[in-house]
Amino acid sequence: MVRHSDRCHSAHRTLRGLAGEGTCLSETSFCALCRTRRRAKKESRTSRKRGALMKALQAKLKPFARWEVSLIGVLVLELVVFSALSPKFLDPNRLLFSMSDFVYLGIIALPLAIVMITGGIDISFASIASLAAIMMGVTFKSGANIWVAVIVGLIAALAAGLINGLLIILTRANPMVITLGTQFLFAGLALAASGLGGVSAFEGVSGLPEEFTAIAGGRTLGLPNMLIVFIIFAILFAILLSRTTFGRQARLIGANPVAARYAGFRSDAVLIGAYVLTAFAAGIVGLLLSSYVGSARADVGSALLMPVLTLVVIGGVSMYGGEGTIFGVIVATFVIGFLQQGLRFAHLTENEVAVFTGVILVTVASLRWWSGRWSERVRNSRVRRENLRRMGTAATAERTDVLV
Repeated sequence: MVRHSDRCHSAHRTLRGLAGEGTCLSETSFCALCRTRRRAKKESRTSRKRGALMKALQAKLKPFARWEVSLIGVLVLELVVFSALSPKFLDPNRLLFSMSDFVYLGIIALPLAIVMITGGIDISFASIASLAAIMMGVTFKSGANIWVAVIVGLIAALAAGLINGLLIILTRANPMVITLGTQFLFAGLALAASGLGGVSAFEGVSGLPEEFTAIAGGRTLGLPNMLIVFIIFAILFAILLSRTTFGRQARLIGANPVAARYAGFRSDAVLIGAYVLTAFAAGIVGLLLSSYVGSARADVGSALLMPVLTLVVIGGVSMYGGEGTIFGVIVATFVIGFLQQGLRFAHLTENEVAVFTGVILVTVASLRWWSGRWSERVRNSRVRRENLRRMGTAATAERTDVLV
């Protein structure tokens, strides 16, 4: 191994030769340049090590800084506060079976999250749920078997989702405008179907068989059937978004649709698939609600729109696309569900519960926006500092090389 002093002596001999040729550079200044160069290299190595340590630390702390972890903290806080206000709130049986009152919202919110991750939105799902329910009821009233009627209702929902997807990719119009129009279209079709079937729109089709009405209110293995359906949907959509090509392409389409198109992604197929899945989930919920109340009505989904959108936004899904997780939507379902249950336990009216939920939605949306802006500002500042440091190190090394 060659020591620095040996390198210096060799360089000094070269320096004397240069001096003989007329180059003016003293040995003292040459040693100073050597020290400067060594210091620059040492600082560069130290900076790289520090940067690697910081990246490793950030990677370890990243899971604890996620939005979903904050939601879990809010959920735990809710349970503690409401159990302190009313000890009956945490009764296992009451807590378990009260989930049937809100988990159906999460069934629609899960595929809707994928739609919003692609950069779109669907506000027609409430009308699709009503359309599926009334189509099932009218088909059953005409004398068909109840399970045949259920299939007809689901086919109507799938057709509605396909219409949404095709209109969006063919017109390239804003998805909110398209689905706002189809919301009225499907609601009108539901009313027309009830009228053609001789059914009162707001009374619906009653007398549904017990094997159908027992689905939503029943239990399997000690768990409410509604909760089991939600768990199945949660597992399927979590796998779909994080473990399949469809999910990865959906996220990339939302993050950068132009780059996704140039990369050869089947963007149109992914978008249509997302809207069809949302419509299918809405159809399932429309049928479950019909089973729960014991009748199929044309307005069964009228109260779904705002609660479902609230779950998706609070779950951390960006309204601009590209960001969001199924796990966040799952946690948000229980956060909002138990919040509303607890407020009712505190004897608040339905209007007061709605106002409180709206305030939370606005607050969370604002916090998400400010959090995103702050994270972007910190990230840009870090990049600028790193670029300046690299430019300074490179300039010092280059100046030393030139002088040597």
